[in-house]
Amino acid sequence: MPINRRRHRMFVTNNTEYHLRLDECVGVRDRETGAWHRHHAALRLRAIQIPPMGHDHCWIGKRLQFWGAGQDVVTSPVVEVGRPDRDVLPRYVSLELAGTIAA
Repeated sequence: MPINRRRHRMFVTNNTEYHLRLDECVGVRDRETGAWHRHHAALRLRAIQIPPMGHDHCWIGKRLQFWGAGQDVVTSPVVEVGRPDRDVLPRYVSLELAGTIAA
């Protein structure tokens, strides 16, 4: 059986897309404008109790909760879970902080 190397998922709420690499929030985008939030409180935080890969449909209607040093973030209910398009991966804040992309 082949190994699943997929690491990125996108949890969508009514207004926002939360992009995760494994359990870390690496990108937050406004659904209406398509603008990336470079200073969103959830960025670089870890999601708590997300479903395993392949069982994302179980998360519809639930809220994501992120935790980190000194702050927690809870989203509005998830309306969709999917895979981000490859062309958005270079926009992630983790690459910006590493100096790979410009702010």
